[in-house]
Amino acid sequence: MKYLCLIFCVCASQAVWAGDLKLEIKGTGLTGKTMYAAVYTTAQAQDFPMRDQNARGGNVIATGDIVEILMQNFADGEYAVAVYEDINGNGKLDTNFLGIPKEPVGTSRDAKGNFGPPKFANAAFKIGDGITPISIQLH
Repeated sequence: MKYLCLIFCVCASQAVWAGDLKLEIKGTGLTGKTMYAAVYTTAQAQDFPMRDQNARGGNVIATGDIVEILMQNFADGEYAVAVYEDINGNGKLDTNFLGIPKEPVGTSRDAKGNFGPPKFANAAFKIGDGITPISIQLH
């Protein structure tokens, strides 16, 4: 009986975490700059892409104009990603008085906004088993 319970727990834990996310961020002049990425779930859709305090984040210092970030252990579901290049190294996305980013930004599926930031639905993609590759071009 103990072994049956252990097998069930192992199988159940396998179902909780479906896969990994491999971000490929492209831009120019990225070397030495810190790239920040925030991954939002459907429950955080209203925060996308500007409020990242509840999103799952990651960052890396770029060594070239193509940056890869591997983020692991995502549950099966729908997500959206927002990234930015921290040009001045202050650890935050700088914006002008209208809230328009002054540093290069990008989103999954290269979603664009009309008179504002892109919508979660336009940037959303699914993560399942294995590695889900997402390419983002900074603008």
